[in-house]
Amino acid sequence: MSPRRRGSSGYRSVCQRPSGAFYAEIRSGAVRLALGTFETPHEAAPRAQSVAPPPRLITYQDREEYHRRRRRLLITKADERAMAEWCQRYQQDVTDENAFWMERTARHRAERAERRRRKALAEAQCDLFNAGGELFFDSDDPHWEDAWLDTSDDTSKNDDEDDLK
Repeated sequence: MSPRRRGSSGYRSVCQRPSGAFYAEIRSGAVRLALGTFETPHEAAPRAQSVAPPPRLITYQDREEYHRRRRRLLITKADERAMAEWCQRYQQDVTDENAFWMERTARHRAERAERRRRKALAEAQCDLFNAGGELFFDSDDPHWEDAWLDTSDDTSKNDDEDDLK
């Protein structure tokens, strides 16, 4: 029910009409839900109570959860304040840390690009080898085993006959 003053009926959201009947309604902002007209204010009030959501009961567990979350929030705020103070006092450390992470990110990106390039090269060489061409990397290359394993499943009867001779 809306938080209105109690009218002549003695109940919130229960109004007396000029005819003497009692009208019950619930309002929420611009929305108005009419519950009907009743002979007595007491009949209108239970109807309004049955439609309105029951009040939330605060349990011991609710209080504990609230306090736990509040402690975590206070810790987080203290950490943020400490970090801001540290950043102001030790600006060179912040600069060095940022440089470290930028260098590390660049190195990882370069390594990832090199792995992708080598993988594409190995796949292209496997395709070439499967088509009967020659490989243009030697057996010392770390991708030689991968290329050999990828292509070893594609044996034919002619290859088996050559192995028997």
